[in-house]
Amino acid sequence: MKVLNEWFIEFEWGKVALISWGNPRGQPVLFVHGRQDSAATFVPLLELLSDDYYYVAFDMPGHGKSDTWPIGIPLSRSIGIFVIDKIIRQLGWTKFIYIGHSMGAGQGLFYNAIYPGNITKMILLDTDPALYYLVRDDFTEFYSVYDDFYTNYAKYNSDDRVYTKSGVLKAVMRARGMTEEQAEIILSRNLKKIGEDQYKLLWDRRMKILAPMNYSLDYCYKLISKNCPPILYIVANQSFADYHSKEKVIVGELISKLERNVKNFTILNVEGTHDVHFIHPERISDHVRRFLERDEVKSKL
Repeated sequence: MKVLNEWFIEFEWGKVALISWGNPRGQPVLFVHGRQDSAATFVPLLELLSDDYYYVAFDMPGHGKSDTWPIGIPLSRSIGIFVIDKIIRQLGWTKFIYIGHSMGAGQGLFYNAIYPGNITKMILLDTDPALYYLVRDDFTEFYSVYDDFYTNYAKYNSDDRVYTKSGVLKAVMRARGMTEEQAEIILSRNLKKIGEDQYKLLWDRRMKILAPMNYSLDYCYKLISKNCPPILYIVANQSFADYHSKEKVIVGELISKLERNVKNFTILNVEGTHDVHFIHPERISDHVRRFLERDEVKSKL
């Protein structure tokens, strides 16, 4: 799908980069990426979707072509909700579809709770891992994040690391199970050339250490179920398979309860890793297209 436009929105501390595809007169769709990613994560999926919609994505501050958050403070998992809010206001949208991946999906749930009715449909791409960090009960871990940040203050508030192109490509391929071509797409908005075969990554290092939260199961259920628009909840079966065993049980109970009790909460289980929407978009694209086009409301007895 051909890129329509790229532009910036001014925030109090700097610029946020936006990019659009599709039909400007079509139904608006907002894409929100996850931690240490960028708008480029949705490119392969967009190639398989209808160009009748108006798709807009952006790079969260500290990612891609956007400026970083103000230096000196630790960041939080919810800090991006303000960015989503301001972008929607700048775009002038009153109703829109929301597609989010991982932490970007989780932030969309909070936005919907704050502004019920604005989001007409949600497609949540492998959101379980983001929810794991909302139900952690290890209070020492919460403290250790801030202790680490201030103990290593210089490290997290500056980044002088320089990479070769081949080195950073191999690192992304290894860490995320991608081909070289896929790694090129991921890095297309996250790599800045500063010299002959010298590059810097545009990810804010503070995004690596975000404190977990300890919300109750009841809180999370109300967060998602109250004023819930139709949701397609996509679960990748190989996502962080060997981690978060305790949180998986809690989140599994939450999602099962939502599927039983909430109208239009649909679960789609797919084969793949946390980046399945990017690595194998064909595994979800038909389901996404049908969900976007669907008007009916299913009932649950």
